[in-house]
Amino acid sequence: MTNFCSGTLYKEISKILQDHFINSDIDNYYQKMIDSFDVSEKAILGKLELKDLIGISEFLLAKQHLSNLGIDLPIYFGDYTQNKNKIMIVAMDAKRSGQKEKEIVLGSVFDLHTKTGRETNANDYWDFIEPLLKDNFVYLTDIYKIYYETIIIKKGKETRIVSNKDKTYTSGEPYSHNKTIIKAEINLIKPNLIIAIGKDAADALKTIQGISSEEVQLVKEGVEYIFMPHISKTVTQNIPTVANLFIALGKIKKNKEFEKIGQSILEEKVNLYTKNK
Repeated sequence: MTNFCSGTLYKEISKILQDHFINSDIDNYYQKMIDSFDVSEKAILGKLELKDLIGISEFLLAKQHLSNLGIDLPIYFGDYTQNKNKIMIVAMDAKRSGQKEKEIVLGSVFDLHTKTGRETNANDYWDFIEPLLKDNFVYLTDIYKIYYETIIIKKGKETRIVSNKDKTYTSGEPYSHNKTIIKAEINLIKPNLIIAIGKDAADALKTIQGISSEEVQLVKEGVEYIFMPHISKTVTQNIPTVANLFIALGKIKKNKEFEKIGQSILEEKVNLYTKNK
């Protein structure tokens, strides 16, 4: 039904990664993901060393106290050759925790290559993505191709930061490296619609694509872009608070429209990620 990483498209994705990022047999990892799709436990695809990376290994070797390194391979659902409507979803990075120093753990975007990853209560990503699969080809990737944590010296003190907050990574040569890969993915997929999830991913994608608009939705060179907030439970749990704010202010201001908006938000919250009727 989902056509997870079907056909031979993953071989072309592998080539992009092997040309610009990972000196390893990427096809083998994709086969592991396909084999793991109905598995009910988390499946680590593999582990890499810094020397396995192309164009960024020296940059990372210069970092102090590296830890929690992770790479999430791009994944897709649907028939690339048959689905005319192609959606590209761009997340930020492959967040990790509890890993050894300089050990790079491979996974998939949002951990959706296993049954456990899709059923987790940790976030709403699968609830958001699954309804899109009915009539679309859906491709998921990260804007920043590797996640890590490191130590920097700030105001004379050691401070731990994550890669997406490390300006030496999000600019200069590492930025160009990420830009090259994401551009190659866009050229391969040729999406009709690109959705960026979260402000950091949106800002990075806008920079790469030369977009200066602050609009939530726009069309550039025939491609529609939508920039949406994070859809993790950390964000969605605040929806009732926003709704109640409208209702309360509506009562205070005697503004019936505010009250209607708040009530409508409460009523529609449960339908955010369900299939269109």
